[in-house]
Order: sequence, then C-alpha cells, then structure tokens
Amino acid sequence: MRVVVVGAGVGGLACAVRLAATGHEVCVLEQGEEPGGKAGRVELVEGARTWRFDSGPSLLTMPWVVEELFSDTGTTLPELVPVEPVTRYRFADGSAVELSADLEASCVALEGWSPGAGADWRAFMLTCEAMWNASQPFLTGPPPWPPRRPAPGDPTPDPRDLLRIKPWHTLRTLARAHTADARLRMLIERFGTYAGVDPRRGPAALAVAGYVEHAFGAWHVRGGIHTIVRALTDRLLALGGELRTGTTVRGIVRGRHRHAAGVRTEAGVVEGDHVIWNGDALALARQLDGGRHEEERTLSGLALMLAVDGRTPGQVHHEIRFPTDYDRELDDLFRTRRPVRDPTLYVSTSSVSDPGEAPEDGENWFVLANAPSGVPADWEAEADRVIARLGVGDRVRARHVRSPADLERETGAVGGAIYGAAAHGRLGTL
Repeated sequence: MRVVVVGAGVGGLACAVRLAATGHEVCVLEQGEEPGGKAGRVELVEGARTWRFDSGPSLLTMPWVVEELFSDTGTTLPELVPVEPVTRYRFADGSAVELSADLEASCVALEGWSPGAGADWRAFMLTCEAMWNASQPFLTGPPPWPPRRPAPGDPTPDPRDLLRIKPWHTLRTLARAHTADARLRMLIERFGTYAGVDPRRGPAALAVAGYVEHAFGAWHVRGGIHTIVRALTDRLLALGGELRTGTTVRGIVRGRHRHAAGVRTEAGVVEGDHVIWNGDALALARQLDGGRHEEERTLSGLALMLAVDGRTPGQVHHEIRFPTDYDRELDDLFRTRRPVRDPTLYVSTSSVSDPGEAPEDGENWFVLANAPSGVPADWEAEADRVIARLGVGDRVRARHVRSPADLERETGAVGGAIYGAAAHGRLGTL
C-alpha cells in the first residue's frame, strides 16, 4: 500500500516511520526546505561563537510515547535530560516560586511562598490525577461509539467517565474552586495556554498538564527537540521511505467514491492509496470546501531567539514571567485581538541543562510572548519591547525573531495559530 503523508513535522514523520516499518511504501511531502515543521532549529553565529535554539517545542513531558515510537521502529531515542526545577514562576509583585517534578518538594516550596498554597496545590493535583485517569481510556482505548456501558474487562471507555473530567468547569472556575491565592490561580490558568486557549472559556481538563509535569517529569532532549526530527528522518530514509522537501500541496485528488487518491502539487499529482494530512486542519478543510470553512483559532506567539552574552546567576531552564494584569492580556489575545501590551513571557534557556547549546560564556534564550493569531503588527518593535522588559538588551549579541505571520508562512498554520482550533465551550473537552 502506498501512503502519501503531507507534512514532515514530528507527527507526520512518526506516522511515516511506523508505516514504513510495517512494510508500506511511504512518501512524505514537506513545504519547507527542511523537515521538522514547528519543531525547527535556529543557529546564531558571532565570530567563532554559536548559539543553538529549538524554534518550537522545548521539552518532553510524556517520554514513553517517543520511547515506544523509537523502539517499535528499530532505532534509539536520543539522550533525555531531566529538567529540575520544571519551571520557575515570576510574578509582577516580585515574588517567585519554583515547581519540581517531585510533588512533595513543590508543596513545600508553595507553602513557604504563600501559606496554604501547598495544601491547595496538593488537593488540585489529586483532582488532576483523577481527571488524567478518567481521560486515558478515551485516548488509548477503542472509540466509545456507539455509547454503551462496557462489560467487565472491556477496554472500551465508559462515556459516564467523562463526568470525572469536569466538563461543566472552565479552567478558571476549577482554579477558583481550589485556591484563593490570585497568583496560584494565575499559575493554574496558565495551563490553558499549553493548548492556546482562553482559560476563562477553555475546559478544566487542560489542567492535567500540571499533573503530567509532576507525575512524569519534564525532559530535555540532548541537542534539542530537533534531534528527534533528524533521527526520525534518518530512520524513514533507512526504511526506504521518501521525503520531498520544498513541495507545497495545492489540493487533494479524489478517486472512486470521493476517496483520497493522492495530492496535487506544483510539480504534478502524487498518487497514493491513502493520504494522511499532518498539517493545519483548517487549511485542509478549506481545500476540501473551497475556502468557506471558518473557526475560532488559538493564540499565536512572538518568538525571540536571543544569543545572550555572559552567564545569568541562578538562571533556570524554564521560567514563566507573568504580567501585572492577566485578564487584560487575555482580553488583548481573545477579545480585542491586538498585540499584547504586557504579555506573559516564557523563557527557555536550554544551555542550563545542555551546555553545548551555547558558548561557554553565553546563554541561549528562547523567549515566547503570547500574541493573537492573524493580527498584523510591527513585530520587530514588539520584540524590542520584550527585550527591554527582560533587561538583557546590552547582552544580546544576535537575535532571530519569528512572528505569527512567519509561523504561518513557514508551517502553514492558518493565522499563525500554534494549536489550530480553539477548544472553547462545554464541548472543548471533546
């Protein structure tokens, strides 16, 4: 069987390698000049000094998923390095707290930071654990359709378990039900941005991201996430698969009974018995319905890769810097849809865990500022504002800025929306 995979991001490559390993003929088409999709790689050079960056995802939180992929397809997973602390959270009042993969250590740190916060966090984690356990059969078991009550031993999920995922709660109401501390609520609501949604409307189920970090840890891939891309690409080619870069898909070719029979590119038709789309779902829908499809999109981001000179005392691998007014940021992102006046900043300095990613006397700061998708702006000026807020302007030797428009152009993400359709409303859990 011949399968055409559109998109050489991690998902597309993983699918292609699994298919090739089971004997299928696979052709992967990628619009960019290099595989990787959002999991790209950037190098900044000043003289003999080099700073390296992942331009997208920066850590793993469920490493066994990738371990199984590599094991099942006959190759070896690159080295994983535990990240500890998982994240330092800084607040506008000057306070900060570090959360660990160890729940007890996190509770102790939170209690010292704000009396009562440790107990609140422990109760919150118990809620998240129950939600995680309830969700797993829906993710790994057979489809629960038509809805029915499974017999004992039947792996089919019980639809009633959806109630344990608290579909009547938003992430905000869940946070408020667990703590009165405004800063801890903000920290919990931050998990909504892991899926690019407004925590005031996004489902409570997104809180399981916090549980995953505690239960399974946070992991850095030695050499960066793009190392996984290179390993999967090498394995695909070794298994006889084909990768065509610089190839933009313009449409889906329909065969008998409107079954996908290939794709149309500028160079002609690439035929296949099946087509797998590893790209933006809205882009696919518009190809299929002539551009009429619309949907609410997730947020985007303004990404800065900063070649920083010198070492920062106490620098950690992951840090979140919250704004003074979190609701105003959410309004800028999802209501007025304008460049955020005071955005939350995510700072990943992978050279803390992986010294080879930066010169010995430097640091590689990947900074992501929340931004609305599909909104034009002077993004270089916005980047200047972010650097000024970070206070490292005099130490930046080189920089690379990727705007929402750049993300759309490079990866096909409509409007630069990082996560596609926004999971808002009561059906967001589904």
